[in-house]
This record gives sequence, structure tokens and C-alpha cells, in this order.
Amino acid sequence: MLNNHILISKTDIKFIRSLHDKKNRQEQQIFIVEGEKMIHELLHSNAFQLHSLYVTSTFITHHNSLLIDISAEKVKQVSAKELSQISLLQTPNDCLALVHFSTNNTPAIQINKKYILLDNIKDPGNLGTIIRTADWFGIDTVFCSPECVESTNPKVVQATMGSFFRVQIMKQSLFDIIRDHPQMPVIGAILDGQNLFHTKFTEGAFLVIGSESHGISDTLKPLLTQKVMIPSLGEAESLNASLATGIICSEWVRQINFSSN
Repeated sequence: MLNNHILISKTDIKFIRSLHDKKNRQEQQIFIVEGEKMIHELLHSNAFQLHSLYVTSTFITHHNSLLIDISAEKVKQVSAKELSQISLLQTPNDCLALVHFSTNNTPAIQINKKYILLDNIKDPGNLGTIIRTADWFGIDTVFCSPECVESTNPKVVQATMGSFFRVQIMKQSLFDIIRDHPQMPVIGAILDGQNLFHTKFTEGAFLVIGSESHGISDTLKPLLTQKVMIPSLGEAESLNASLATGIICSEWVRQINFSSN
């Protein structure tokens, strides 16, 4: 058992609840992570700094070895009722962490690497799923336009299922990224594009995914060097951004990493 744990205070509860709002997360530069799997991923990541960890006695009993290397003053015990007061989940788990924002610098673009560029993605679930998809296909950097939903939105973080701590998520101008790297092919998912399965991919490129409702913005369309379209056999009007990303990445990785040619 972890000894000398600190009990949660009313001040803690008020502070954590304040972080449910984007404005307060931005001001404090702290976001919320919940759930056993997410906490495991967080504590094994070197990219993020733990602010504090709130755990039930059940979590302490079963995960004492995980807590040994954490400063005692950062670990606070909560009851199930208290956890429900600070949690954003309908069914709270046994743990919740407050985490300092990452201060990663913009990575140097490499010509032989895959990058996902997200243009005005507003839905937190879509963004979280795209980050998880990037992780699945070995894409370690996702760029988000300034108009995208906040990456540390709790719904985004939860939807990544732990991939949040393995994928770099950078928010900056996509136009500037593409303009500053003219050697990189720029693939865009667009309705009048070439059939995805007739498209020849290069190993490294930028893949641009547009917003759920408007697609790729007019400022970025002229920068596309390849336009791809996922062929449809049914009557659906469109695919959501996360599903389209997964299908395109699957074909991209199949060609580059698994093709026998």
C-alpha cells in the first residue's frame, strides 16, 4: 500500500471542476486525463509532466507499484463520491490526473515521413479518433490548424485511448507548413479527386483532411499536389473525417509498407 497519501480538499475539487472549461485549461496550462489505461500511458510517457493524481483506495491497492516513483505530495486519495464530483465521465473510473501542457517544439519535417494535417476539424471525437488512427499506422505527428478543436479537450484525450501520449499534436498554420516545405507531396481528400485505389503514394507526404462540413479550405486547395477520393458504392453523402483518414492511411501504408512490388 502507498503510505502517507494526501486526501483531497474542497479547494482541489473546485480547481479541478474549473478545468472542465477550456478558458481555465488554457489559463492554467493544465488538462484532465481519466481512466486506468490513460493513466498508465501518461505515467510511461516522457513528454508530459504530471501535476497531480487523484486515486481511490481500490486503485492504490492494485497499482501501488505504479505510484512508487511519483512524489507523495502529487498523489491524493478520493472516495468514489468525490471522484464523481470532479470527473467528466458518466461512469468515473478509479483515477484522474491533472497534466501540464506539453511544450514540444515543432519537429523538423522529414521527406520520407508521413504527416497528417487537419484543417478545421471541430468534432472532439473525430480529432481523438484521428490521433488514435495516426498512432495505429505509425504516424507520429499530427498538425492541426488554429481553427481545430482544442487537442486537450477531455473528449479528444479520451477518444485517443492513450495515443495522445505517443503522437505529437501541433497547432499551427497548415498553409505555412506546406509553403515552407515545397519538396513534400501534399495529398488532399477531396470529392473530385482520383480514385484512392488508383493513386500512387510516396513514402513521405502531407495528408490533408478537411472539416466535417466544408472539406479542405479554399486557401489550401491550390497547394495540393494529389487529390484523392474514396469511391462509393452506396448512397451516403459523405464519410466523416476520422473514417476517411483511416481508409486513406490504410491504403497509403499498404502500398509503402506491405506491397510485394
